[in-house]
Amino acid sequence: MALRHTILLVAFLIATNAAFARTISLSAPPGEFNVNTIGEISSSGTLSGSLRIVSFNGTASWPTGAYVGFYQGPNRNQSVQFLVMRNREKDPYLVAGYRVVEDGRETKVESLAKIPLQAPVRLILHFRDGLFSLTLNDAPAITVRTPFKQVAPYVSVSSGSAEFTVDP
Repeated sequence: MALRHTILLVAFLIATNAAFARTISLSAPPGEFNVNTIGEISSSGTLSGSLRIVSFNGTASWPTGAYVGFYQGPNRNQSVQFLVMRNREKDPYLVAGYRVVEDGRETKVESLAKIPLQAPVRLILHFRDGLFSLTLNDAPAITVRTPFKQVAPYVSVSSGSAEFTVDP
């Protein structure tokens, strides 16, 4: 009987969490970003959920990409972000990775995996006291030191459409 109650409790918790997940759909024309800040400024935060690129409208100089991360200040010139991007129109995959942007310049960029074009990507991002931690699908977490102190979480898309599911 105890096992049955445990199974029911686990099923309830899973259903409850799924019921509170928020789906955000964003689109941007070629060469532009569309950004949605999804939380308050804080010294720590966690984002978990998934993203999927739905349509591609990139150019040779501005590829389609989807981004999830944290930024400090009035814009994303000070940010740390997970991203998936189709670098070239003919590529049959997306490149998944992360980058740190300081004063509008990429100071750290790391590619982590190749992902099928329209596959969903599961991720967990943590930010606390300048440390950014990223878990991509089932891979071990990666931690990166940043200079940021107070950040806001956001999602963004460039040159295409993406769907983000963000857990509370």
